[in-house]
Amino acid sequence: MGNTIHVVAHFSVKKKFIEAFIAAANRLLVEPTVSEPGCLRYELCQNAADETRFAMIETSDSEETLNAHLSQPSLATAFDELRPFISAPPDVHRLRPAG
Repeated sequence: MGNTIHVVAHFSVKKKFIEAFIAAANRLLVEPTVSEPGCLRYELCQNAADETRFAMIETSDSEETLNAHLSQPSLATAFDELRPFISAPPDVHRLRPAG
């Protein structure tokens, strides 16, 4: 587990597009990514206190696996399709286990 890398991407979604965002994010990002080699977790979560706030939580087995995922052209296409649903660019953080 020492080489794992986590990504948390926060999304602010326009209220009228919440259902469309969830469906598109699952179809375009979650479903194809969970079967990629080295993907340990890829999950869309909705904020319990604010239905317009979401986090995509990803865990990869290595930095190399994550970089391979991020370099796929389909990822850019997916974000282009999601862009109309969001009210601001995603806030993305790469994290490593501490200690």
